[in-house]
Amino acid sequence: MKKSNWFIILFFMTLALIVATVFAVSIGAVKLPLFNMTTVEKNIFFNVRLPRVLLAGLVGAALVMSGALFQYVMKNPLADSFTTGTSASSAMGAVIAIMLGLEKLIPLFALAGGLTGLTAVYKISSVRNRIQPVTMLLAGIVISTFASATISFMKYLSDDAVSSIIFWLMGGFSSASISKVIILAIAIIGSYLSIRSDFLSLDIICFDDMTAEASGVNVARLRRKIFFIASLLTAFSVGYAGIIGFAGLVIPHIIRLLRMVKAAELLPMSLIGGGLFMITNDLIARTILSEGQELPVGILTSFIGGIFFLTLLIKRKKELFYFD
Repeated sequence: MKKSNWFIILFFMTLALIVATVFAVSIGAVKLPLFNMTTVEKNIFFNVRLPRVLLAGLVGAALVMSGALFQYVMKNPLADSFTTGTSASSAMGAVIAIMLGLEKLIPLFALAGGLTGLTAVYKISSVRNRIQPVTMLLAGIVISTFASATISFMKYLSDDAVSSIIFWLMGGFSSASISKVIILAIAIIGSYLSIRSDFLSLDIICFDDMTAEASGVNVARLRRKIFFIASLLTAFSVGYAGIIGFAGLVIPHIIRLLRMVKAAELLPMSLIGGGLFMITNDLIARTILSEGQELPVGILTSFIGGIFFLTLLIKRKKELFYFD
């Protein structure tokens, strides 16, 4: 894509993100007049509404960038934190923390679970330090199934915490706080800065591994680095917001439809698009039901993602499945 066109799209996406953020912080169970708030309304704004909206945007950005990174190194547009087993493994770690009554350590348990699951997937699918993307995808599905079964078993054993676990697994931002916003923002900024120098390598690795290595890319090192960063982003997102599906699949795909396929274009747009997507979905989840009831945002994103991919599959099935 031409640089000028990319900047135009980036400008309008950023503008849309700002507008969505303003609407999200002012609309909810209590409508807040942003320029004339009472003391109570200011308390709601700074302690409840603003942290929630910021956390939603950051979780969306983290999940979408994580999904885009997995898709690069696995050379598969259907790869993300779900299909690699990272999300389910992180959730398993978080559920263990909930069962033990260690809610403050949920992100650490989620990170440990996510890295353990991804390490298992990597070991299963690697031969002589090389991995086959398709094999890794299948291994990810196996680990995800195992983690989901383990979560179900723990729910069966823990009568006291089962309602908390179920509600948390649906995904949401009701436990948002400024400290979580700061930590996740640091994780996202640090992750983005650490991979900026690898943008060209990510573009090259989309070809076969031998071509990438002939071009001077250390494929094994790059994969390990990207897997760790993507797992870190997923783990923090799962630890703070539960399981929220499809964001890492839908948004990168939409961005590619806009002909932004280079890493230097796709990844920055993924951050903005992910934030916009999640803030909008959280706003809908908070306002779609009557009497102040709240719909878990994970249900909404899965519903939207399922419709999106079903529509895409129907429109492109002749390209995807061709028989003589």
